[in-house]
Amino acid sequence: MVKKWKETLWNIVSSRLFILLILFLILAVVMIYRVFILQIVRGEEYLDNFQLKIVRERTLPSTRGKIYDCNGNLIAYNDIAYNITIEDVFESGSKKNATINSMIYKLIGLIENSGDEVISDFNIILDENNHYVYTLEGTRLLRFLADIYGKKKTDDLEYKQRTATATELIEYLCTRYGIGEYTDPSDKNSFIPGGGYSKSEVLKMVTIRYALTLNGYQKYIATIVATDVSQKTLATVMEHKDELPGVNVSQDTVRRYNDAVYFSQIIGYTGKISQEEYDELSLESDNYTLNDYIGKTGIEASMEDQLLKLYMLTILEKSLQPLIMSNQQQEMIFI
Repeated sequence: MVKKWKETLWNIVSSRLFILLILFLILAVVMIYRVFILQIVRGEEYLDNFQLKIVRERTLPSTRGKIYDCNGNLIAYNDIAYNITIEDVFESGSKKNATINSMIYKLIGLIENSGDEVISDFNIILDENNHYVYTLEGTRLLRFLADIYGKKKTDDLEYKQRTATATELIEYLCTRYGIGEYTDPSDKNSFIPGGGYSKSEVLKMVTIRYALTLNGYQKYIATIVATDVSQKTLATVMEHKDELPGVNVSQDTVRRYNDAVYFSQIIGYTGKISQEEYDELSLESDNYTLNDYIGKTGIEASMEDQLLKLYMLTILEKSLQPLIMSNQQQEMIFI
């Protein structure tokens, strides 16, 4: 009897099914161990990491403070405006640049045919001879070049980069963003930077593509293409929205001035923040982004910090209306 049991046991142990059973048991033990580690031992850590990857912070622009004269007359205020924005929702691949460029070119045409203009704050313009020229010089120009070439410091610029002309810089960016055409589609070396577009069109497309690049690490942040557009432009863009992936309309505020002809030198004006201004202001506050508009001259510049913070009173006003009404003078900046 014992001999028979031994033979039966040996047949079971030496069978292939037994070996597979042992392998499955080992795998089951490993899986249970891994689940225990993931769920019990390091569950909280992995959950925190997962939440960090899916939570996206979106900064909503605030309303800039108003400016009054000593008699309480309104001089500078905010008005509702609509902006055309774009987000990078395109899939990565060899055709991404061509898809984005085609869409941006069409968007520019729709905006301009409706009587509005796209942003033009790239620090390069076309002069009277239709040549690309810088609007900066000296240290500011070097900082601009360092940003374009991805250098942390201006000292890191190579000689060719440091001495690049405006035309050479545009050609570099056209090659980088695929703005141009191929004389021979089968030959990658036949690419002509800016080919197929006018210089004005190239400059506008480069400006928008570079602005998109600045938000590349946070693609869900919209990049402004045109500001304070008309109702006609708004309707046109919305009509073609299905052909313009990533393009949206956002509501914003635009700065308006009373008697600007007489007080322009004192009040000053606002404009889109530059990289240099952003670096400087970010040292004082974390409330700035590269899409913000700040004071450039006059009171708008000298009182930038106060005008930025005054929007908090508007938020408090909704919950503390009686208190705010008794202290309305805090909302004003007198001149």
